[in-house]
Amino acid sequence: MRARFWVGGGLLLAALGMLIVNGLRSASQYYLTVSELKARAATLQGRPIRLSGIVDGGTIRYDPETLYIEFGLVDRVADIGKVPPLKVVYQGVKPDLLQNEAQAIVEGTLGPDGVFYARTLLLKCPTRYEEEAATGSSR
Repeated sequence: MRARFWVGGGLLLAALGMLIVNGLRSASQYYLTVSELKARAATLQGRPIRLSGIVDGGTIRYDPETLYIEFGLVDRVADIGKVPPLKVVYQGVKPDLLQNEAQAIVEGTLGPDGVFYARTLLLKCPTRYEEEAATGSSR
């Protein structure tokens, strides 16, 4: 009877340990920058990736009929218009915050064609709105 208790307790602790490790692994997934992804493109193709960058507003294309969104990401605001952006494709309703200089975090995979196919799109307000809030001005 005692042996069953110890074996059952050991199995329960092992299962709990596995759950904790898997939870920490998924929660601590860090993201790549656009330049890091481009540098490691050959080894990262087809793997799940979390990517962070700045939206190049001149590259935004949206088709409301098919909910197809395409835009470019760069590392920094200063790179817009100077560095070729990474093309990102997303299927879904266009978020209001998808605009020039918005910070984006996308999760998805890099295709063999060099396009990032996002399944998740998270956006933060462009920095100019943060500056306006700090100074108290508004439009």
